[in-house]
Amino acid sequence: MTGNDCSGAGAPLPAPTGRAESLANAATYMSEAVTALNGAARTLDRAGVLGTAEQVRGMHEQAESLHTQISLAASTAHRAERPEFYDESGRWIGRQNRKGQS
Repeated sequence: MTGNDCSGAGAPLPAPTGRAESLANAATYMSEAVTALNGAARTLDRAGVLGTAEQVRGMHEQAESLHTQISLAASTAHRAERPEFYDESGRWIGRQNRKGQS
């Protein structure tokens, strides 16, 4: 695996330009992993490989937890890097045009 290539995943993501973008890319890969692990567990269940299916379900739960943590870190990093996209309470307001409207 080099750069942002992720074996088995969809198209590689563009090279990140900052911490927030790197974390967002990681969250995307984790989302794909969560989906793949869920599918693997279901497939193993149907094949009757129950012990292994349980192990994969455990990995799925861990991947979901990591995805949540990474997504929250990406949001926090984005707010720190691009405060102009958020209001005083930290809610997303998006890009503002020249007149200060979304």
